[in-house]
Amino acid sequence: MFRKFFILLSTVLVLSMLLAACSTPTVAPTTAPTNVPAATEVTTVDPMAKLIADAKAEGTIISYGLPDDWVNYGGIWALYTEKYGIPHADTDMSSGEILAALRAEAKSPVADITDLGLNFAQVVNEEGLSQPYKHAYWDELPDYAKDIEGRWSAAYWGAIAFTINSSLVPNAPQTWQDLLKPEYQDTICMRDPRESATANMVVLAAAFANGGDENNPQPGIDFFKKLIDAGQLRAVGPSTSNIEKGECPISLFWDFDGLSKRESLGMDLDIVIPSDGTVAGLYIQFITAGAPHVNAAKLLIETEYSDDGQLAYANGFVHPIRDSVTLPADLLAKFPPKESYNTVVFPKDFVALADAAVKISDGWNQIAQ
Repeated sequence: MFRKFFILLSTVLVLSMLLAACSTPTVAPTTAPTNVPAATEVTTVDPMAKLIADAKAEGTIISYGLPDDWVNYGGIWALYTEKYGIPHADTDMSSGEILAALRAEAKSPVADITDLGLNFAQVVNEEGLSQPYKHAYWDELPDYAKDIEGRWSAAYWGAIAFTINSSLVPNAPQTWQDLLKPEYQDTICMRDPRESATANMVVLAAAFANGGDENNPQPGIDFFKKLIDAGQLRAVGPSTSNIEKGECPISLFWDFDGLSKRESLGMDLDIVIPSDGTVAGLYIQFITAGAPHVNAAKLLIETEYSDDGQLAYANGFVHPIRDSVTLPADLLAKFPPKESYNTVVFPKDFVALADAAVKISDGWNQIAQ
């Protein structure tokens, strides 16, 4: 009897084990993450929105050499203030004064941003006066208009031209060689190239027209010696006042200088791009090393290179660096014909430009005694 019971119990146990083996195993629950956002729900930060917020938090921007009447910086500042509400303060300075201030304030920077001619790019790089920043339009700029490391870039350019008071000079010169004609004796005004970066570029432009270049500015110096010897130059600087008073029949400086004076004075001034050659001058913008309001400066850089910023520059009669920006027809009509700029050369070697500036200054010492 006991054995039968044992056999029965064994059978039941075996059947139970077989049934258990055939059933679905129970898996212990694991802890699963909760509230996992879908891929489309990942939060991203708009870099421009962050830059604007950071710039506004800084509360101001300080510039050197960006006055309202220089290439329509008044329009640039108005655009900047209207968009972002950030106040600014500018100290009007020459290029030399800007460099001196940046050097003197290196340990305790004051300025956030400035604007210099391309011929100062080498000094900016060598002395570490700027800090890298590549704006949103960086890839649109030609290589010669930007530093590979982002330490500076050029937002606009001008061309050396003749500005002629048509009421005093009815027969406007069209070439550098024309300026040697007797009819233009004691009519030509320019600044001293030892003191003026613009006048220095005037001599370089004459060099290009006479077979030279940024590596060989001597033909320009030789040409101006001829002008001096022939009595063509007048010892008067081409200031707005002197032009308005008729003391400068012919002025040698940037095309945008002449165009803006024609606009503001309402005078009959003819702006001529010399057909035997001239040069373009790029102006570089950069954030200063150690800028106290670095985000506000970055925001101004973005403004300068935006479509609206480039148009604002064009309203100051300079040429925007971005070719993709279309100027309105009524504004284009105020410039010399587009084809007249075919003779403009862009000196691209900023190291050679800096060296040429020194050679021109030294050469002027020899011819202007």
